[in-house]
Amino acid sequence: MKAKKVVLVLAALTVFSSFAACTDINKKVSFNDYWEKNSMAHGTIDETLTYKVTHEKGAGLDVIGYSLIYGEGKYVTNLKSQGEGYVYTTSLTMPVTYQFAGDEAETLVDSVTSQVVFARSSNGLRPVSSTKTVVSHTPVSGAGISTDTCYALYDFSVVTSYPTEGSASSTVTYKKYTTDEATGEKKETDPLVITSTFDFNDDEYSCLDNEQLLLALRAISSSTTMGSFKAYSPFVESMQKIDFSFQTEASAKFSFLLNGNEAKTDIAYRPVTLSIDDTNPGATQTAWIASVSNAQNNTHRNVMLKLITPLSYSLGSLVYELVAITRV
Repeated sequence: MKAKKVVLVLAALTVFSSFAACTDINKKVSFNDYWEKNSMAHGTIDETLTYKVTHEKGAGLDVIGYSLIYGEGKYVTNLKSQGEGYVYTTSLTMPVTYQFAGDEAETLVDSVTSQVVFARSSNGLRPVSSTKTVVSHTPVSGAGISTDTCYALYDFSVVTSYPTEGSASSTVTYKKYTTDEATGEKKETDPLVITSTFDFNDDEYSCLDNEQLLLALRAISSSTTMGSFKAYSPFVESMQKIDFSFQTEASAKFSFLLNGNEAKTDIAYRPVTLSIDDTNPGATQTAWIASVSNAQNNTHRNVMLKLITPLSYSLGSLVYELVAITRV
């Protein structure tokens, strides 16, 4: 049975389009520290954002042959100063329940955690290293014969490093399991390890790590409406160009906790789409980024207010909504 992978991995996309608001021939995107209240004066930051994650159902759920329900999840990000750069960590947990016919339902937890270390430089937000760990119970094509045959377990990690000289490298480690026929117990076997090297060249486009992509949207000036940057995908073993496009500014009322105190206010934001610049680009993500009110007194700090990530095979979308901000 061929597994159909549902994209729960955040920022699985990579980079922005070949159109740029500026006329710079090298097509690079300019980044600034708009996550600071005064982006013109570099300070220190320790910011945690918490999002509620819900699932909007798609038509594909009606034809998969079994019950699949995503519960309410949680997504937490932390951006922290470290020397002349930053450490950015994320964590997503999402409960998912499978049930085939009259079998007992089984509730599992999907998770994605990541950490990227990056430095501020004349070439932008240069990544130093990143790690990512994924545990995903992914729907399979067609009805199974029991609840536990309706999904496939993907358990893997990715480690990427970007030395200042020489080739960058990325290693993907896939955990593998066998099932004891007598007891039904799963046992871990030798993992599959794939290492690749690549040229991390930012001569033409700005280059980022995959785990920086959503954060990078906060660092883009309001004068930029569209553009491209590149990032390495270990799953296709090549650099990919990702297109971003900011839409017309809008405004809505948002409610969240700010350092434990309830905040409810109208916030102007710019929706921005992200998609891989390829023949088969996959799903397009849409993020709502708070607009720059004043570069030297940027109240909302270009925070991501909402994110919509479509799932594969018309199974719906995951919707991330900001519920809390903590700044030290």
